[in-house]
Amino acid sequence: MSDPTSPPSYLGPEAASRWHQIFPTLDAAQLALLREYGPLRSYKAGTVLYKEGDRHTPMYVIVSGQIAIERNTVDGTHLIATAGPGMFTGDIGTLAGRARLADGRVVEDCEAIAIDEAALHTLVVAQAELSETIMRAFILRRVQILEDPLGGGIILIGSRQKSDTLRLREFFHRNAQPLAYFDIDQHAAAESLLERFHVTAADLPVLVSGQDQVLKNPSNRLAADAAGFSPERMHGKRYDLVVVGAGPAGLAAAVYAASEGLAVAVLDANAPGGQAGESSKIENYFGFPTGISGQALAGRGLSQARKFGAEVAVPVEVMGLECAGSEEPRYAIRLDTGERIDARAVIVATGARYRKPDLARLESFEGCGVYYAASYMEAAFCTGQEVIVIGGGNSAGQAAVFLSRHARHVHVMVRGPGLAASMSQYLIQRLQAAPNVTIHLQTEIVELIGDKELQCVRYRHAGSAVQESAIAHVFLFLGAEPNTGWLDKSVALDDKGFVLTGPALPSDRWKLARAPYFLETSRPGIFAVGDVRSNSVKRVATAVGEGAAAVQSLHEVLSFQSRVH
Repeated sequence: MSDPTSPPSYLGPEAASRWHQIFPTLDAAQLALLREYGPLRSYKAGTVLYKEGDRHTPMYVIVSGQIAIERNTVDGTHLIATAGPGMFTGDIGTLAGRARLADGRVVEDCEAIAIDEAALHTLVVAQAELSETIMRAFILRRVQILEDPLGGGIILIGSRQKSDTLRLREFFHRNAQPLAYFDIDQHAAAESLLERFHVTAADLPVLVSGQDQVLKNPSNRLAADAAGFSPERMHGKRYDLVVVGAGPAGLAAAVYAASEGLAVAVLDANAPGGQAGESSKIENYFGFPTGISGQALAGRGLSQARKFGAEVAVPVEVMGLECAGSEEPRYAIRLDTGERIDARAVIVATGARYRKPDLARLESFEGCGVYYAASYMEAAFCTGQEVIVIGGGNSAGQAAVFLSRHARHVHVMVRGPGLAASMSQYLIQRLQAAPNVTIHLQTEIVELIGDKELQCVRYRHAGSAVQESAIAHVFLFLGAEPNTGWLDKSVALDDKGFVLTGPALPSDRWKLARAPYFLETSRPGIFAVGDVRSNSVKRVATAVGEGAAAVQSLHEVLSFQSRVH
């Protein structure tokens, strides 16, 4: 059997040095304490405690004997570790009832404490020292599996010429879900996999689940179903608070509300993190002097929210909001599944999306030369090539700095006369210092040219003739359009569609005797935070602060409702 103190060979030096934190050994006093959270059960050698894909399985704390933790990949079954006395199973998905990423098989008669999902939530909140050990191990295990080059039980066969391939890869990546990816143009094994699963190149992208369920170009919802992390039935559930949007503002609100004992649901149509989750590195967020990626920051916030019991449902799209007047629960949220959930209060945190320029064939090149994010996946497409980054905000600056480490040359194009009014000074200095970055002011793209993929662009500098360049990768970070269509004018919006709150509300849209709270919309008990709010500061720190501040006002509203009813 493998020694859990010996990390797998594929781990990098930093992860390998933390193997004792990935599989820690609890002492006798800690094991005795854990007996309060679940029954002690006996299992014979050969018993399968859980299979990859199983949901809502307990965390097993081994008192005696051994459990082999194994992963199933396209190359067969691989042993991750053999856990002995004092060790425990599970990863961060266990808190949320997500599908197991490995099999757990008893290899030596054992006794183990079986701690179910509800008891695990109670444990990680009530026992600070144990919580730190368990949560750290859970998070690191997920990271370890994501770094495994063998991927996991979910296989994606695709092509860079198919934009939906990138959509699915990004969806899995941003939801911290392992995926074994095979590109038909780069991996020899892809052809044999097509034959094995009886599909052709015309069917790409193809997703294959651990049970050999074959899905041709599935939606994100179907992909999440196959991988075992889609939300389960929610119809008829009632919450103190429903947060719509899982970006920094929404997650911050969820953390604070759930930690204070409120029943909280967080809904997001795509993935945690919002626009910030797509950032390769955020360097001006308090407490991270060396910077942190947007996804890592979102992942930490998500883990905190789930630790305190918030129910995070992804992917779920909210279709509408209904008001029940003064009755409790006050609001109903309609979902794209046809389900409806009820809430005493709502926080709107749906953020904004990048504006699309008016260019012919823009959508046909999306994912095949035109991108709205700059992650390692997009960077791999343009290694050693020239790229264009369009936009003058921090997102564009962060993307350009990141891409300059991969691309031969980065052209930053801005319509305005300068960057100082819209981009942080540290990013401007980085761009000016990079030898392979050129800033083009008062410049805009006028045409995209190509067949199935983008091949070249035409652009114009103010007062100059149109020029053409054989650049096949364009990254768009233009302005912001609010994600407020689902509100259907149920709350007051400004002329650009952003949500009006507090003192910015027109007097005829507020009906109560009391003044609205600063982050409260025209509907009492509905708050708006982050980028979706009118005149908000478009920074991660501000969004987090607004999310936390809204919860304080929320308590006042809920307290008033309780007194009335």
